[in-house]
Amino acid sequence: MLDNSQDFVALRQVITGILKEIADISKCQSIAIRLQKDGDYPYYAHAGFPDFFILKENSLCAKDDEGNPIIDSNGNPLLECMCGNVLKGRVDPSLPYFTDKGSFWTNSTTQLLKSATEKDLQSRTRNMCHYSGYESVALIPVRSAEKTLGLIQINDPRENMFTLEDIKNYEDIADQIGVVVSNAFEIQQKVDIIFDLLTKYKIN
Repeated sequence: MLDNSQDFVALRQVITGILKEIADISKCQSIAIRLQKDGDYPYYAHAGFPDFFILKENSLCAKDDEGNPIIDSNGNPLLECMCGNVLKGRVDPSLPYFTDKGSFWTNSTTQLLKSATEKDLQSRTRNMCHYSGYESVALIPVRSAEKTLGLIQINDPRENMFTLEDIKNYEDIADQIGVVVSNAFEIQQKVDIIFDLLTKYKIN
């Protein structure tokens, strides 16, 4: 019911429209938004990414050798990739590629990987953005009431597509998206309660 209600159809249309506007402003090739679902953060809407990239990166859950999700000490799926680090707040604002709000951005994944320590590389087990030819990458968390609901991802094969001012502007937009998404989730929860009650009290 989550993705089929009128509220969530409208939400998807709104988010898709916002992503298009951000793409026009940023002049970047690819843009997407991930939203939380069942402990993971699959792509909710996207444009410009090739199908193989979305298919490969749709789940952030780390898998064991048998393909089963790895669970962390809190009983939650372990998220990998830089997206997982941003979503879980595993960032270091003292480093030049993180902001105080926990966004990640780089204008050259090639240079970033060259300068990364072995520990950094081990914590970033997937580098599909770089391997897919994206040099400029920005990951902007979408939050509401201090809860991380997802993130905006902006990619381009060209270097130097972002400034710090750009990232801060995207953070402002992400904050407003967080309000919209949170309100939609609250409406959906109330709708689910109503339908549960209708089912419970239905007279055959």
